[in-house]
Amino acid sequence: MILNYLAYLLALAVIVACGYLIVRLRKLQAELLIARLELDRCQLTLEISEDVGRFGSWHLDARTNGVKWSNYVFDMHERRHSLGHPPLENAIHYYHPDDRPMVQAAVARALEEGVDFEFRARILTENGNELPVLARGTCQFGGDGEVLGIFGCFVDLSKPEERKFG
Repeated sequence: MILNYLAYLLALAVIVACGYLIVRLRKLQAELLIARLELDRCQLTLEISEDVGRFGSWHLDARTNGVKWSNYVFDMHERRHSLGHPPLENAIHYYHPDDRPMVQAAVARALEEGVDFEFRARILTENGNELPVLARGTCQFGGDGEVLGIFGCFVDLSKPEERKFG
């Protein structure tokens, strides 16, 4: 008799726990939806700001040397989005040959020593146009102080009449 009573109590406890978990899961799903909508809003705001402000953002992953560009950086480089994000070596090759050593040194120092950088340089676009830019990079650090990557931006320094994209 007591065993049956304990079995019913245990079953009731499991049902209550499952009910609580279902309610909690639904609440978390609603919170996740709100967070996704907010992220979409922030992304759209960034894209509009980049276009109006004539700047683009990028990120370099130190582990993979993979580079991710915002839409405006693709536009600045006149690179088709279908080509995807370039690896670091290809991204550096967009710089004018006279500027590449400076760019390579700044990126290497950032990755090795965690030093932020800012410089003016020229980009040679896919269509052969030269675009003056201000580039800035800020290191992202892990808990152990290791450089995980670099967040950065490009500012288009060309005059409006010189712009050939967008």
